[in-house]
Amino acid sequence: MADQSSTDSAVAVAHGTAAIARREVVLAGLGLLSSASLAAVLGGGRDGDVAAAGSEALGPIERLSLGAGAVAPGEVSGAAPILPLLPGGATDAFARLMAYDPAADPDAAYFRSTVPLAPRIAPFAATQAHPRLDPRAGAATLATTNRTIAPDVPDVWRAVRHATSPAGGVQVARRLGVHDIVVQWGGTGIVPNPALTDAAHRNGALCLGTIWQPDARLFDGSVVPVERVAEKLVALARYFGFDGYFVNHELGSAQAKAQVAGLMAAMHAAARRARVAPFHLQHYDGHGDLRDLFAPDASGAPAADTVMIDQGWSGYNGPGGCCTSWPADPATLASGASAFQRAPEDVFFGLQLYPGPGFIGVAAPRVISPNGGTGQEGGTARGGGLQLYSVDDGCLNLWRARQAARGAAFLDAAADVATIERLVYSGQTQNPALSNAPSEAQQAMYDSGRLSWGDTTFYRLSEWATTDGTLARFSPDQADLPITYGVANFIAERSVIGAAPFATHFNEGEGRSFFVEGRRVGDAAWFNLGIQDVLPTWQWWRAPFDGLTDRVAAALPGLLDVGLDQAIAYDGGSSLRVHGLLGADAATRVHLFKTDIAVTGATAVELVTLASAADRARSRLGLIFADRPDQAEWLPLPPGWPAAGEGGWTLSRLALGRFVGRRVASILLGFEPGDNGAAPFDLRVGRFAVTAQDHVSFAAPRGLRLDRRVVDAATGAIGLGLRWDDDGRFDVFRVDAPGGARRWLGRIDGRCFYGPAALPAGTTSAIIEVQAIGESRRGGAARLRV
Repeated sequence: MADQSSTDSAVAVAHGTAAIARREVVLAGLGLLSSASLAAVLGGGRDGDVAAAGSEALGPIERLSLGAGAVAPGEVSGAAPILPLLPGGATDAFARLMAYDPAADPDAAYFRSTVPLAPRIAPFAATQAHPRLDPRAGAATLATTNRTIAPDVPDVWRAVRHATSPAGGVQVARRLGVHDIVVQWGGTGIVPNPALTDAAHRNGALCLGTIWQPDARLFDGSVVPVERVAEKLVALARYFGFDGYFVNHELGSAQAKAQVAGLMAAMHAAARRARVAPFHLQHYDGHGDLRDLFAPDASGAPAADTVMIDQGWSGYNGPGGCCTSWPADPATLASGASAFQRAPEDVFFGLQLYPGPGFIGVAAPRVISPNGGTGQEGGTARGGGLQLYSVDDGCLNLWRARQAARGAAFLDAAADVATIERLVYSGQTQNPALSNAPSEAQQAMYDSGRLSWGDTTFYRLSEWATTDGTLARFSPDQADLPITYGVANFIAERSVIGAAPFATHFNEGEGRSFFVEGRRVGDAAWFNLGIQDVLPTWQWWRAPFDGLTDRVAAALPGLLDVGLDQAIAYDGGSSLRVHGLLGADAATRVHLFKTDIAVTGATAVELVTLASAADRARSRLGLIFADRPDQAEWLPLPPGWPAAGEGGWTLSRLALGRFVGRRVASILLGFEPGDNGAAPFDLRVGRFAVTAQDHVSFAAPRGLRLDRRVVDAATGAIGLGLRWDDDGRFDVFRVDAPGGARRWLGRIDGRCFYGPAALPAGTTSAIIEVQAIGESRRGGAARLRV
């Protein structure tokens, strides 16, 4: 990876980024701006031409049952919060980093991630989509947040935590739970977008910031001791809630490499002193020599926890002089990790996917045997893990190439970016339990880029289709490599569902509108990766209702369709939808969640569904227990009763007391035809929960106050910054009138929220409500008149 040009700049602490780059990203923190407002910021001003707030103004707090207090509109002013330490700007980046103190930055609190890192359950081969896969092999990704999908829409949302969606929407990752390590790559600088950290942590994955081509002053001690730099970097991770750094140092001398290793060792020492754990460092240097990547600290231990091998290991011939490592055998290279007190799974092999993710099918089988292999030895080749660079860009670039008829003809023209992402992770059948092996024609396309020089294999691929056309075009273009194997054919699934309570509303982290208890409370399209629910482990493992999955099948036609749908939701922006013609040949089981839940006498499953009574009667809850992993227990859905809210949703509760002492290893849904033959079927699931105790009530947030009020100079729309004193998850509403309808402004995990257009232009007084919410129930609310 010679640079980050394909993903904008993530130069956290390097010189040379034009000031305009920072200003473009700064705009992302301001919400949807008019052209006049945009011009004002590019000219150097801040939105609304108001001075930065010097202190908090505490307004009277209104509890839901009390009369409203009052905060006069002129009492609080400020500017829209901006993610700290963005790249670029006129100030020296190193000096800015060393002088930065989150406690003195009024914007910092708006970008803290408070979602804890969820523990993951132990592997259980019997319920894996591919039982022979070795779970020690992991996946990592270099992720880009909130790229605009439409090519003609300004790409200014990468450092934004949440916002109203621009025309065409933004890219929202849905498969972070597959990964062990998620690296923020591009657009935010050294501090990850907190929405990415929130989503990664909810799925049990580490989230790392990027130190890209670091300024020598960070590691050579010429200005301040390296220990002080290390303490500063650890303090940033601690305050903003992320888990360490991806250290990308490619251009240094031997002395500089040793000094970078010293900086990493100093960071680990600082993290231990500050009791920051986990604290993880992944090292990349543009090559593949473990002696450099696992360079030791003073004690002889490697300074890096894991490493990324440059993409050249596969013979990949990348653009611009990147991918300079020599082709290597992954198993041999990874086995050398033991000489550095590391294991093969600590070595991640880079796959350059932004010109076309079909390259997974070419290179990944050399690292890990697809589907766990077929030989008697079984399992996974001990070749380490996979590092995807950058699958987000690859999916978006592939979609754009297909829409512009520049390549990727193998894709259905109607496939959207989310579908392409599912192909990348679940394979060409979009079923992670199938083999997804390439056909002869697909393999021939892979082989057409292969070149041999003695015993060494190279791949020469054009990147014309996914660029502006300035690069040479030849065959094959990487965008034309078909997607066959998915990540699921190499990496055993991960899960955080190890105990009750667990609940999901199947919220993707974006939507066309927003629902609370079935009621539409927001009409605008929105995005917020940080509030994405834990989504199904398998997307989508479908199989006939009776019998085992035929994993070598090219497809499983005739089964019901399943997916996440944004037309209607119970809570959030989407729901799980299963539909189709349900007859004898279409009886379907859908594997949803990998779990490890001990059943007690109080354990129950709750489903909130939207369907006809007849379709609910044809639906089943399936449980696979660890002591009988080859057999599902099917429980019919009871008729249930009206769920809270509106929209016709039904709550069904299934007590699991008869299974006390057993462990649920997998959760499924099943669908069988009725006695009258084939009939149309349509069921939505708006909430799925495993409960084990009485519901916990959540108190209203304490200390609700107005932190800032920002007026858009062009539109007059009023942005509000709100703060309170309690951790947790909260919905923020504008109450149109006392006793009137609530309009949703946003959802957040943390103690503060900024809504860029919370109030219409000209509003002189309004009531804001902040309501606590838990996994299963909504809690108390506080109100504030602003």
